[in-house]
Formats: sequence, C-alpha cells, structure tokens
Amino acid sequence: MSLATSLAHAQLRNHFHACAFVHGAPEERAVIDPFFVEGFRRGEKAVYIVDPQDRDRHEARLRAAAPSPDLVEVTTWNEAHLKGGSFDQDRMMKGLDEMLRAHAATGRPPMRLVGQMGWMFSSPPGIEQLVAYEASVNEVLNRGKTPTVCVYDVRKLSGAVVMDLLRAHPLTVMNGVLHENPFYTPADEMLAELKRRRPAA
Repeated sequence: MSLATSLAHAQLRNHFHACAFVHGAPEERAVIDPFFVEGFRRGEKAVYIVDPQDRDRHEARLRAAAPSPDLVEVTTWNEAHLKGGSFDQDRMMKGLDEMLRAHAATGRPPMRLVGQMGWMFSSPPGIEQLVAYEASVNEVLNRGKTPTVCVYDVRKLSGAVVMDLLRAHPLTVMNGVLHENPFYTPADEMLAELKRRRPAA
C-alpha cells in the first residue's frame, strides 16, 4: 500500500511511527500543526514533546487551535527523553507504553504524538541508544495504534546519522506528505547491525 498523502489526513493501519526531517521551526510548524489540528477535529488528543525554552509558545499556539483544553498536552524533553538527566531507552519505552495504556483505558481515540529531537545535539549520557530506541519503539506504537512523528532538524545531522534514523522509521514525512519508507529496516535486523558495529571490549 502506498500512502503518499498529507500527514494530517493519513489513515494509518500497519505502521504508526514516522520521522520528519525539517529545515528549522517554520517548516516544522507547517508539517506538525495541520497534523494536530486534524486530530482535534476527530477528538484526538495532541501530545507534543518540545524544547523546554519554547514550551509556553507551543502550548499557547495549540490551545488556541484546540476545541477543548483537555485535547492538548505539551511537555518538554527534560520530562521525557532526558528525564533524570540522561537518555535511557528502556525507561523511555516503559514510560511511553504506560502512557498509551492509560490513555487507551479512557476509551478515547488514540492520541497523536510528536517529539522534537533537538535534545540529541547536546550529546547527553545514553545518546548512543537513540537509533536502537527508534527501531524498537515501533512495536509499542503499533500496539497502541498511536500516530507518532519524531522531528529532526536535518541541517544539524550528518548523512550517516540521517540514514540510520531513516532506516529505523517505517514511515517518513517529506514536504508534509507521508510516505512508506523504502529504507525501513525491521527492528531485529537493525539491532543486530548496531550490535555488530560496537567495538569489541
């Protein structure tokens, strides 16, 4: 099945995890805001994980677009990816799974989740786990049927990192259009490759 439709209106069935490589904040807003607004129209909650410095601005913008305050949750990467001051893929995966299960228990439609990934550029402890996390989290998101977009500023990434991140996501967003990712590598294969790359102890 070929998606090739706008991210906002895509009907996801088999995969729910996309990467969006953008050139700065204006392009991110052009891609992400319609995604959230369409979710509001369907009664779907927006969860946005952002740079702590910009949290209030993002929250104000989304609340202005939301039909009710309970459809907006804006948090920061210090409370999510970097909780405790480091990145721990197991902790992040467990927290995400718990959040999705709790939301599903309310009986409401699946939420729409977007994470800004600019925290990686500070090279925090645990950053070496990022690609493995991106590959492994697909199962959690598929189980919760939760449309999720990881936003990366491509201007700050090397070609090798872009390719690893691309291969970890089954879906990709280009110019606001969602595509099935031809470079996607299933988690087992990706994790085995990452393990082979590690230097021998």
